Amino acid sequence: MNKRLVLLPAILIMVSMHTFSQEVNFEKSTSQFTNFRNIYKFSLTEFTRNTFQMGYERFLSPSTSIYFIAGLTSKDDYYDNVFGIKTEAQLKIHAYTSAKGKVMHRLYFAPYIMNHYLDTEFITWEYDPNWNSQEVKISDSFDVIGTGVMFGWSFSFAKRMNIDVFTGGGIRRAIGSGDESNDGVWDYSYSGITPRFGIDVGFLF
Repeated sequence: MNKRLVLLPAILIMVSMHTFSQEVNFEKSTSQFTNFRNIYKFSLTEFTRNTFQMGYERFLSPSTSIYFIAGLTSKDDYYDNVFGIKTEAQLKIHAYTSAKGKVMHRLYFAPYIMNHYLDTEFITWEYDPNWNSQEVKISDSFDVIGTGVMFGWSFSFAKRMNIDVFTGGGIRRAIGSGDESNDGVWDYSYSGITPRFGIDVGFLF
């Protein structure tokens, strides 16, 4: 018989026992936090992207949670008009948890999937052979889909407050966009590998 087939059940049993012992220790050491299995959050960094983003995180177990995100993008000025609706889901695996006194630290990784529908309108200029300029308005509507993994640190304190700092990256694709003028990962219609980082502030309940 293949030795790997013999070792696999033993490894699974040891991993399960280790996970169970961690969760038992979690319950014993974090009594003031076990009353709260939900976190309402909003993003500080998404404001720089003209997006108001909120999220709801639900703990399925001490080491696993699901995080649902919804956001509204809006910008209206002379040169740029943007409106969008963003949704995202994350499965957060908390690989390390430490609770001391009135604070708790969690380190996690989180695979995610996202969608961002956008209507954009911006003004550019075209030049004729005599270098006379003409103002041109370009409109575009498209969906952005993406997936990737993020790594983060979640800090709970003062019984109900939470700060979540994360980074990571993934891949995104703009579907239906006719804008070929984008030149960076922060453009709304960008397709390709993209970094992710941010700060969320939350309230446990």
